[in-house]
Amino acid sequence: MEALIELCDIIAQNPALFTEKLSWICSRCPPPGSLQVGSYRVTRPQLNAILAVARFLSKCNYQADSRPKLVVIEFIRSIPASFKHSFWPQSFPIEAISTFYSDFLGYIVKATDLSGDLAGEIASFMGDIVISASTTNANDTGIYRAFLIAVSQNCMPIVTSEAERLVACLLDQFGVGSPSSPREAVPAASETSSAQDSPPAGNHSKGADDATTLSSRNTVINGSSIGWKSSIDQMGINFGFNDGVGGTALVNQQIAAFEEETVESLEKQEIALRLLGHIVDKVPIKAGLLELVRMVSKRQLQSLTAFLKIRKRDWSEQGASLKARINTKLSVFRAAAQLQIKSLASMDSDGKSSKRLLLETLALLIDAAEACLLSIWRKLRICEDLFTCLLSGISHVAVTRGGQLLRVLLIRLKPLVLTTCAQADTWGNSQGAMFESVTKTSCEIIEFGWSKDRAPVDTFIMGLAASIRERNDYEEQDGKEKQTIPVVQLNVIRLLADLNVSVNKAEMVDMILPLFIESLEEGDASTPGLLRIRLLDAVSHMASLGFEKSYRETVVLMTRSYLNKISNIGSEESKTLAPEATTERVETLPAGFLLIASGLTSPKLRSDYRHRLLSLCSDVGLAAESQSGRSGADFLGPLLPAVAEICSDFDPTIDIEPSLLKLFRNLWFYVALFGLAPPIQKNPLPTKSNTTSLNGVGSMSAMALQAVSGPYMWNSLWSSAVQRVAQGTPPLVVSSVKWLEDELELNALHNPGSRRGSGNEKAAIVQRTALSAALGGRVDIASMSTISGVKATYLLAVAFLEIIRFSSNGGVLNGQTSLSASRSAFGCVFEYLKTPNLTQAVSQCLTAIVHRAFETAVSWLEDRISDTGNEAELRDSTLSAHACFLIKSMSQREENVRDISVSLLVQLRDKFPQILWNSSCLDSLLFSVNTDLSSSLVNDPAWVATVRSLYQRIVREWITNSLSYAPCTSQGLLQEKLCKANTWQRGQPATDVVSLLSEMRIGTGKNDCWVGIRTANIPAVMAAAAAASGGNLKLTEAFNLEVLSTGIVSATAKCNHAGEIAGMRRLYNSIGGFQPGTPPTVIGLGIGLQRLKSGVSPQQLQPESESFNELLLMKFVRQLQQFVNVAEKGGELDKTSFRETCSQATALLLSDLASDSKPNMEGFSQLLRLLCWCPAYISTPDAMEIGIFVWTWLVSAAPQLGSLVLAELVDAWLWTIDTKRGLFASDVRYSGPAAKLRPHLFPGEPVVQPDKDPIQGIIAHRLWLGFFIDRFEVRNGSIVYLFLSLLLYFKI
Repeated sequence: MEALIELCDIIAQNPALFTEKLSWICSRCPPPGSLQVGSYRVTRPQLNAILAVARFLSKCNYQADSRPKLVVIEFIRSIPASFKHSFWPQSFPIEAISTFYSDFLGYIVKATDLSGDLAGEIASFMGDIVISASTTNANDTGIYRAFLIAVSQNCMPIVTSEAERLVACLLDQFGVGSPSSPREAVPAASETSSAQDSPPAGNHSKGADDATTLSSRNTVINGSSIGWKSSIDQMGINFGFNDGVGGTALVNQQIAAFEEETVESLEKQEIALRLLGHIVDKVPIKAGLLELVRMVSKRQLQSLTAFLKIRKRDWSEQGASLKARINTKLSVFRAAAQLQIKSLASMDSDGKSSKRLLLETLALLIDAAEACLLSIWRKLRICEDLFTCLLSGISHVAVTRGGQLLRVLLIRLKPLVLTTCAQADTWGNSQGAMFESVTKTSCEIIEFGWSKDRAPVDTFIMGLAASIRERNDYEEQDGKEKQTIPVVQLNVIRLLADLNVSVNKAEMVDMILPLFIESLEEGDASTPGLLRIRLLDAVSHMASLGFEKSYRETVVLMTRSYLNKISNIGSEESKTLAPEATTERVETLPAGFLLIASGLTSPKLRSDYRHRLLSLCSDVGLAAESQSGRSGADFLGPLLPAVAEICSDFDPTIDIEPSLLKLFRNLWFYVALFGLAPPIQKNPLPTKSNTTSLNGVGSMSAMALQAVSGPYMWNSLWSSAVQRVAQGTPPLVVSSVKWLEDELELNALHNPGSRRGSGNEKAAIVQRTALSAALGGRVDIASMSTISGVKATYLLAVAFLEIIRFSSNGGVLNGQTSLSASRSAFGCVFEYLKTPNLTQAVSQCLTAIVHRAFETAVSWLEDRISDTGNEAELRDSTLSAHACFLIKSMSQREENVRDISVSLLVQLRDKFPQILWNSSCLDSLLFSVNTDLSSSLVNDPAWVATVRSLYQRIVREWITNSLSYAPCTSQGLLQEKLCKANTWQRGQPATDVVSLLSEMRIGTGKNDCWVGIRTANIPAVMAAAAAASGGNLKLTEAFNLEVLSTGIVSATAKCNHAGEIAGMRRLYNSIGGFQPGTPPTVIGLGIGLQRLKSGVSPQQLQPESESFNELLLMKFVRQLQQFVNVAEKGGELDKTSFRETCSQATALLLSDLASDSKPNMEGFSQLLRLLCWCPAYISTPDAMEIGIFVWTWLVSAAPQLGSLVLAELVDAWLWTIDTKRGLFASDVRYSGPAAKLRPHLFPGEPVVQPDKDPIQGIIAHRLWLGFFIDRFEVRNGSIVYLFLSLLLYFKI
C-alpha cells in the first residue's frame, strides 16, 4: 500500500504525464456496476486501489479523466452494502474496516473542497446513506458504528433537505432530548429570554429548575438580566452537594441517572452531536431545528457541572470501567461544546435576542470551564481537551458583534484565569495544558481588544498584576511558620510574562514591568525566594522583546543583583541566606542574561548590551579574583553563554573602540586566569622547570596546567560558549606604544595583595609554565624570565583565544556570509606580529602562537578530509580563505610577517595540494600583488621590488606544481585568468602573468620544470592536457607544448565565443525578440543515444513566446544531435564545425548560470548532458579532444558544475562498458595477434574487419582516462564515489 500511495502522490503532481498509471490504478478497482450486486465481495487490492484513487482526488482536481470520480462515486453509493461482513474480504477485522472508512472519507472530504461538481453529486445522495446507517436496528452494529464514527469525523456534503431529515433522526434515535417534532421545540427554545429552561418531558422538579437557573445573582448589562453565579457556586444548593439528608439523596439520584447511561449510548450521543456540529457548520437549516439543536447542547453542558462535582468514591463503578465511562462522557460534553460554539455562527449577529443568547452561552461556557478546573478528573487528557474547547468558545464570543461583549467577558475571565493559576504546576517547562489554553485564549482576547476597546483590557491586565502584590495575612498564623508564597502568584507572574511576549506591545510591558521591578526592589521579592526567582525570569522575558526603556531598567536591575550576589559570597550574611539565593546566581540570572541576548534584534541595543555584559564580566572577574580560596570560574562561567550569544553577530574585523577592545581583553584575561577555556594542548611537553621550581605552588600549578592540557574542569556549556566567543573577539592588541602601559592596565585586573598579583613570583612561574605548555614547548620557561606574571597571563589568554579560533570551526570569523580572506582568523593572529617595540621573549611567544594556531588549523582540516557534501564545501572554502589571506600577507611591510606567511603558505600547499587549483587562490597570486603594491601609501622601491620578486617566485612554484599534477585543469584555470587579465585597463598585471608563463613548457619528452615523477609524466594525462589546451597537436606523436602561447590562443577563442553570445543577446533584446512560426523539425537521435536518458525533449522547450536562451538551446541541441546521427551512420566528423558548436554551447551555458527559471534549468541541464555524452558516443580521438577541451572549460570557469560534469562522464563511461565500445570491446577477433592467426588456428573463412576501426575508440578512451586522472588529482577524496564506480567496471 505504501508504494501505491507514493505512486499516487507522484501522479497527482503531474497527472497529464502519467495518464497510463492513473488508468492502471483505476483498473484495479472493482469493475463498474459490480458493487451494485448484492453478493459482491471486494478484495484487499481493490480496497487499496479505491483508497489510492480517493487520495489522488484529494490532491488534484483532474478534469481530463472522469474515471477516478466515477470510481469513488460508485463506491460511496455502495456504502449501505458495506454494512454487511460479506462485503469485505475474508478475515477483515472491524478495526481495518474502521481505518478504511476513516481514510477514505477523509480523502473524499478534501476532494469535495477541490471540486464543486463532485461535492454536489455526493451531496445529493449522502444524506440517505447516513440516515440509513443511523436508523438501523441490526443486531451487529459494529460496521454501522465504524462508519458513523468516520462520518462524524469527516462529514461529507449533504443537501439542505436531507440535512434537516438527518437532524430530526439524530435527535430521535440517539436519545439526546429531542421532542417528537420540531414544532414542539420552538416554544421551549423561545423561552431563552428568561435565562431558565424547562426540563424535558414536563419534569418541573424544584431541583431540576434550580439546576438550570443561571440568574441567582444578576448583573444588568445594557438592559439585559444575566445570571452570573457559577453553577459550581450553586452546586451545594441546586444539586445537593451540601450536608444533609436531602442533599445526599439528590446526589445519589444524580449518580444513578448518570450510571443508567451505558458507554455504548454515550458513544452514540457523541456521534450524534458531532454530526449535528458538522451539519450546523456547513448546511443552513431551519431556525426551529437550529434552536432545538442549541437547546440539546445547552442541556448537555448544564449537566456537566453536576457530573464533574461527583466525588470518585460516590460512583458504584471503580477502576477501568469508571475511567472508560468518565472519558466517554467527557467526550460527549466536548462534542456538545463544539456544537454550541458552531451554532453561534448561524444566528443573526445583529438581533437583540442574539445578544442575550451570547451572554447565556458565555456564562454557560465559563461555568463549564470552572467545573473542569476544579474537577478531580482535570488531569485526564480528555478533560484538558474539553477545557481547551470551552476556552475557544469563549474566545469566539469575544470577537462576536465587534467586541461589544468584551467588557463583560473580561470580568468573568479574570476569576477563571486566577483559578487556573491556582491549579497549575509551579515549576517546570510546562504548567499544564489548561494553563497553556488559558494563556492562549487570554492572548487572543487581549490582541483583539487592544484595538477595539482598550480600557477593559487594561483593567483586566492590571487586575491580574495586582494579585501578585497581595500580602499574606500572617497575623492569623499564630504559632505557625510563615506561609509560603501562594502558587497563584507564581503562576500569574508566568502568565503575565507569556502574555507580554505573545502580544509584544511596548505599552503592555510598561504597564507590568514597573510593578515587577518595584516588587523586586522593595516588596516581598527583594529577598531571595521563589517569588524573586519567578519575577526575575519574567522581567528578563519582557526585556528580551527589545523595547528600550524596559530593556535598560531590567538590565540595570539584573546586573546590580548579580554583582551583589558575588560580593556577598563568603560573608556572615551569606551563611543564613535561603538556597534560592544560590539558584538565583547560578541559574536564574545567567538564564535571564542569555534570554535577553537571544531576543534582542536592534543593532543599537545589541551593541549596548554587548558593552554592558563585557563590563559585567570585567567587574565579576575582579571581584572573583579577590575571593580567597575560591575559583573565579564559578562566578564568571555562568555569564559566558550570554556573552557568546551577544557576540555571535559581532564582526571582529571592523574598527572597534578602544574601550570595547579592552573589555574583550579583560574577559579573555580572566578566562585564562580561571581556566575557563577548553584545553588546547592534548599532549603537553613537560619541562624540568615544572618539577624544580614549582614545588611550593601546589594546586595552583596543577589547575593552570590542567586548564591547558585537560580534562576540562567546568561545565561543558561554558567551554562551548568560550569557543563561540572566540569567533567574535577582535585581536587583543590594545596599545601600540609600549608594553609598560599595557602591563599597568593588566596589573589593575588583579586586586592588591592577590595571590595571583604581579608581586607573587610563584604565581608568575605558574603562568609561565602554563604558557610554555600552551605553546607546545616552542618557548621554554627559562626564556620567559623577563615576562611578568600578568604579562604571561595575557599571553596565555592570547594563546587560548587564537588557538580556539581554529579548533572550534577551522578559523572562520563572524561576518558576512561569503567566506573570503577577510574572514580568516589568521588576520587576527598576525596582528600581534605587527606590534612595534616587542621584547625578544614576547616576540618569540607571539610567533609561537602563530605556529600553534596554524597547526590547529591544519589538524582541523585533516580531520575533515573525508567529508562530503556541504561539509566538504565548507572545508574547501575555509582552506581557500586561509590560503588567500596568506598570499595577501606576503606583501606586508614587516619582514617577519612576510617570512611567516610564505612558510605557512608553502606548508598549506604541500599538505592540501587541492588549493593549487582553487580559482580564488590563483586570482590572489596572479593579481593581488599589483593591487596591494599600487594601493600602498608609502613609495618604497626597495620594498616593492622585494615583494614583487617574492610573489614571482611563489607564483612560478605554484603554477609549476599545479601543471605537474593536473595539467588539464591548470591550463583551463590559466586560460580563465588570461581572459580576466585581457579585460583590465592596466597592463602591469597582464605583463607579469605573461612573463611568468613565457618560460613554462610541458610535453611528452623530458621535463625540466619539476623533479621526479608526477601525474603529468603519464602519457595519457599529457595527451589529455594537450587536448585541454586547445592546441592543434598530433596527440599520437611526441610534442612540446608552450603554456603561454597556446593558452593565449585558447583564451582569445573563449573570449570571442563569449562575446558572440553576448552580442547576439544584446541584438535580440534590442529588437524586442520575435515570435517564430513553425517549430523546426528535430532529427532523431538513433537507438543508441536514446539510452542516454537525455531528459527533456527539444519540443518541450518550445513555448509560445521563446526567449533568447531557449532559441539558442534548441539550436545547439539540434546541432549536437545531428553530429551524433552522422556518427551513427558511419559518417566523418567535421572537427571544425563540432568544435565551434561545442564552444558556443559552452559559452551559452556559462553566460547564464545565475538563472533559476525552470525552463532554463531543464534546457541547460539537457545541453550540459549532451556536451558530456556526445564525445563519448561518437568515440573518436577528434571528438574526445574537443570534449576534453569543453569539459575543462566548464569545470574551470564554473567549479560548481564540476560534480555534475563528472557524474555525467562517469555514467557515459559505464555506458561504454555496457555497450562494449573502445577500450572495452571484449571480442578479440578484431584486435591483436588473434586477428591475424585466426585463419590458421580455426577452420573456415577469416572474419571481415569491422567498418569502424576499434583503435579509434581505444585512443579516445586513452584521452578520456587521462582527463579522469587529472580531475582525481584536483578533487582528491571529494569525488571518490564516482571513481569507485568507474574502476569497478574497469576491466583491463
